[in-house]
Amino acid sequence: MAAPLTSEIAGAGTPVETAGPPPRPALRAVTATREQAPARPGRRVGRGRLRPPTRRAPVGAQHLLGASRCARRRPVPVAALVGLAGVVAAAVVGLGAFAGSVAGADVPRTTTVVRVQPGETLSGLAERMAPGSDTAAVVDRIRELNALPDGSIRSGQPLTVPFSG
Repeated sequence: MAAPLTSEIAGAGTPVETAGPPPRPALRAVTATREQAPARPGRRVGRGRLRPPTRRAPVGAQHLLGASRCARRRPVPVAALVGLAGVVAAAVVGLGAFAGSVAGADVPRTTTVVRVQPGETLSGLAERMAPGSDTAAVVDRIRELNALPDGSIRSGQPLTVPFSG
């Protein structure tokens, strides 16, 4: 058995024997206070941190991020997406058909061999041999058929050219 504990009654000065553990001090709520370090020269106290915090927030601490203020968007109906895709497809096909009609007639498939006249150019030859066709496209085809990298021609030179007639 444990030896009896003795304590002193306040003001009596005589020890009193008690049976049991000594009484615990009452608990009280303590608010955390931050002690500020002594100010260093050249730095103001309490003006931001020099580096991010290295400790994790305690469990149950309040979050620093506020609630989102954005309203949730409603999903777009599938029918609207399909309709929009159809409109875009029709626009692409329509613009392609319009561009094809504006570009002029295609380069003729039939070819013939002609001799270059004095002072004649490739574009003049293209206009003479394939009227109504895109002149730039006919010139490119003449360069391709005759392996002319720079487009220079001589008077009397035979050339294979597209012909529409």
